[in-house]
Amino acid sequence: MQATYFDGRSSRRQTRHLLAEPGCLILRSQEGERRISLAQLHISEPQGSAPRVLRLPDDSYCELPQGWELDALLERLGHQNSPVVQLQARWHWSLATLFGVILLLVAAYQWGLPWGARALAPMIPDGAVQQLSRQTLQALDQNLLQPSQLAAHRQNELRAGFQTLLAADPQLAKYNASLQLHFRRAPKIGPNAFALPDGQVVLLDELVDMPASDAEVLAVLTHELGHVRHQHGLRQLIQSSVVAAVTAAYLGDLSSLTAGLASLAVTASYSRDMEREADSYAIDALRRQGRSPAALGSALEKLAKAHHEIDHADGWLASHPDTSERIRHLNSLP
Repeated sequence: MQATYFDGRSSRRQTRHLLAEPGCLILRSQEGERRISLAQLHISEPQGSAPRVLRLPDDSYCELPQGWELDALLERLGHQNSPVVQLQARWHWSLATLFGVILLLVAAYQWGLPWGARALAPMIPDGAVQQLSRQTLQALDQNLLQPSQLAAHRQNELRAGFQTLLAADPQLAKYNASLQLHFRRAPKIGPNAFALPDGQVVLLDELVDMPASDAEVLAVLTHELGHVRHQHGLRQLIQSSVVAAVTAAYLGDLSSLTAGLASLAVTASYSRDMEREADSYAIDALRRQGRSPAALGSALEKLAKAHHEIDHADGWLASHPDTSERIRHLNSLP
């Protein structure tokens, strides 16, 4: 058959006539004949109707139009496409492979990523976690939070209650270097409480002023200690970082904002399981102290009313999915 030949040094097109013997390709031109063994050839995979490339040992190559002549030449030569190439030519195998890849990605996202974050979180040095938490709180103080306006005696009462929560769980002792309760004010956020990865817990004035009883405030703080105990903040950070890195690598030069949005999406997805885990921790911890888990349910109700919606509110409830379901469950507990 006839082929278009390039010498690998210029763009000049030349013509060669190809013949095949078992295990050997013959190139004929006006200058003479050249024989090349099959082992020295690199034959490209078929790509639709595009010409196939036959690369020679000296980096020269031939472009071969697809058709019966090429099929006959390769058959005579003894070349066989790899099993992968053969499967790619069958649409049902390609479809099955695509479906398998999608299932694998879903499984990695749904189960593999949380499992990996859970396994990796304990390996991160405490110093790194504390520095990250300090920087996070500093950034919040600069941009979002304001000094608390709660009276000093009220802060002392809540700190004393917080200490009883810490004393009731010996497994929180590993956070003793940083476990403390901070008070802040944030009118733009509204009623809120959150825990940093190193064990620092921030309580906003707006939650105390809902009004909420001490039992309800302490129930919310117990829930936040559940996040600390299970390293939810650190695990969320790991998961979000992995998704952001993969998204940025896949999308190339697109704005890093896209990667950030992907991180927020995975955070919202995985927070559902983490919130339930923190609820379970709070239920057990409150019962061990002789307190009723219903206090957490009533606190959630007040938070829902403060934000005017239950499941789609901004602020505290936005990161606490299925609020109405959780309220019903907590209120049903003795």
